Amino acid sequence: MSPFAPLRIMLADDDHDDTFLFREALEQIPLETDLSIAENGVELLQILKDTDNRPDIIFLDMNMPVKNGLECLEEIRGTARYEQVPIVILSTSVSQHLWESAYRNGANLYIQKPNSFNSLIEILKKCLLDRAGTATPEGVEQFLITN
Repeated sequence: MSPFAPLRIMLADDDHDDTFLFREALEQIPLETDLSIAENGVELLQILKDTDNRPDIIFLDMNMPVKNGLECLEEIRGTARYEQVPIVILSTSVSQHLWESAYRNGANLYIQKPNSFNSLIEILKKCLLDRAGTATPEGVEQFLITN
């Protein structure tokens, strides 16, 4: 048993294939984690409201039904308890207006969803082991990661 608490990760994504791959990729990283998954933004915000255990990092899919990633980001950043929790936006799109909105609203990283399983593992390593997703971005060049 590890003397350290597992890293608490929250993933909000409505695509079951993507959440399955995220979970599988996470298992390839030498880090003890506790993953919680929400299927949409409303569910995510309810989980955050109801839990005493604040996540160490939140991964948000940009395009979710009910409440999208930007709407969730704004609401989370507007809550004092979560204003310092790192938030990584995941999206298939690298449309400039989307990543600029995410940057302005306090996301730590904006990542174009990788097109291979190995790329996903590398992205998660960067976010979780190298802590790239936990830093405050100093500029767009550190904020936007594309394929």
